[in-house]
Amino acid sequence: MIRSIKNHFRNHQAEVHSTIKLMDIEERFDLAFSRFFGLYFAKIGRYFNMTPTQVSIISLIVGVAGGYMLFYQDSWVITVWASVLITLAGVLDSADGQLARMTGQSTELGRFIDGSIDSLIFIACYLSACAYYVQGEMGWSIFLMAFPAGIVSHIFTSQVYDFYKSEFLYYVAGSEGSKVKKVEELPEASQESGFWNKILRGIEIDYTKRQWMLVTRTEEMRDVYEHFAFNDNTKEKFVEKYRATFNPIMFWWALVGGTNTHRSLIMLFSIMGRFDLYLIVCLLKLIPIAIITLAQKFMDEDFVKHLKYQLSTQKSA
Repeated sequence: MIRSIKNHFRNHQAEVHSTIKLMDIEERFDLAFSRFFGLYFAKIGRYFNMTPTQVSIISLIVGVAGGYMLFYQDSWVITVWASVLITLAGVLDSADGQLARMTGQSTELGRFIDGSIDSLIFIACYLSACAYYVQGEMGWSIFLMAFPAGIVSHIFTSQVYDFYKSEFLYYVAGSEGSKVKKVEELPEASQESGFWNKILRGIEIDYTKRQWMLVTRTEEMRDVYEHFAFNDNTKEKFVEKYRATFNPIMFWWALVGGTNTHRSLIMLFSIMGRFDLYLIVCLLKLIPIAIITLAQKFMDEDFVKHLKYQLSTQKSA
């Protein structure tokens, strides 16, 4: 019986890997937990003919409910249940992407929807947890920490991480759907049919515009990268070089901007009844964020210089 159980989990793990775009940038926690259990929910979604967006909406509802429960930080029992719901929302967030790849329903809008839902869940966590402190001695001053911690250290950094992760998938895995388009490449919201489609497209344009404003990689760099990435004569070497150059820094982006880090810290400090300490950690995290941002900038500049030199050499030859 033990052998059959082991075989089941071994086969399941292999199936998990088949629903992943690229192993290079998968976080270990996701491989061992979120992706592992997310596949079960993805299969349930496929059985009931659900769309990835529907699974995302369920994730949003579950996550916001968990976030609301953080208002009761004086009860560790309630905060434990809040943590269960927030964790489940994370698993469902993984399941929607797995379902999309299993059923061939991946869309450009999916990346934006995932990022937006994560932000909404965490906003619910911040507002509810901070509301708990408004009743006490700290009062409304808690928001003086919550604003820079939540907006800059958390949401903006998560969007930057999402940008570079998508870029890695775009170049290394050749995933066209992962490409973060330039704002001018996106259709105008007015061109969409239907009220909600117009709203979603407008929010996507704003999200994409904000990403390009936050990252140090420029549109000119993108043009240079694409020239080499999709040229049959240079593609293979470019992918090899890009992977070797930027793979290490993706670990650090995941650490400071990944949802797993924030989700785990929020649950830990909330169960302790000290969400204020979580905010302090987020503020301190601004230091490594600045260092990683500068490192990314210098790496991009050096990489582009190397590519431009290679291009000039080819032309002179």
